[in-house]
Amino acid sequence: MSYTLDIWYYHGENRADEPEAVRTASELDRVLAYLVDHAQPHPTQIAARELPRFGVLEIPDRMFKLDVDKGFAALHYVGPDPDGGTDQFGFWVTQAVEPTDDAPTLYVDKDNKTEFPRDSVILLEQVRDALLEFQRTGSRPTCVRWQVTDATY
Repeated sequence: MSYTLDIWYYHGENRADEPEAVRTASELDRVLAYLVDHAQPHPTQIAARELPRFGVLEIPDRMFKLDVDKGFAALHYVGPDPDGGTDQFGFWVTQAVEPTDDAPTLYVDKDNKTEFPRDSVILLEQVRDALLEFQRTGSRPTCVRWQVTDATY
């Protein structure tokens, strides 16, 4: 099965209040290229349309925050713990195999200036691969490394 990625980001008249549906790799490439060329006032949010939601607001049970700058990116993931029981949720950020000294500062939350850890910045190509894996599996991607983070973002 392949999932539809709902991506909330600022573009044109859309103030990130309606998601853009992404079903193919080329559609994802187009969105990522836009994000590289258009700084976002808030991190982009990504969820799979067909996966479970909860509460009155129907919040996705797993989703990403993404920030991008100069060919680099970082992901924050909240969702089921792939190593835990079915009711266990966790919070992770990507982790670089070898941190880059000149990586840009990326934000989990731009309003309160909450930065991603420096070692969570990876190449945009790796984020693309991770999102395509998530689109195929609906689970936290295994093609990138993850580190546990606070739930406070």
